[in-house]
This record gives sequence, C-alpha cells and structure tokens, in this order.
Amino acid sequence: MVRKLVVLAVIASFALAGVVGCGSKVTKSNYDKISDGMTTAQVEGILGKGQKASAGVSIAGLSVTGDVYQWKDGDKSISVVFKDGKVVGKSQSGL
Repeated sequence: MVRKLVVLAVIASFALAGVVGCGSKVTKSNYDKISDGMTTAQVEGILGKGQKASAGVSIAGLSVTGDVYQWKDGDKSISVVFKDGKVVGKSQSGL
C-alpha cells in the first residue's frame, strides 16, 4: 500500500511539472505578436505581468529612456521597452 502511494506521488509530481512547464508564455510566437505602439495592457494580455528591470536601455547603440520590463522562463526571456506606456522596442533571448 505504501509503495502504491509513493508511485502515485511520483507520477503526480511529474504530471504537475508538465502542466506548469506547458503554461509558459515566454515563446517565440508571443514575442512575434508584440509590436511598436502597443500599450502595456496589450503586452500583458499576451505575456502576463512582467517584472520591471530598469528605466533606461541602449538598443543598437542608441540610448532610449523608458521602462524596461522582462518576462523569464528558465533561460528564455523577453524584454520590452515602454515609453509613455507604449512599446518602443523589444528583445529576446533563448527563444
């Protein structure tokens, strides 16, 4: 009986890990949906709530002032730069 409970617990933990892993919104498909001019709310509708990373960034050697938000899942990440509440740039890693 104890052995069956241990086996069930192991199976349940693998199943839960699979469900959690499948729910990631940090994907190439979602990254491609983000475009300049989108609002913060529109991006959060695609990716969920992000983490504020900084208030300024350098993109392709140009300094851009704005809010940078990141979404991460393991080694994958999406960064989006907002100025006045609208997307002005984005970058990705590991997608």
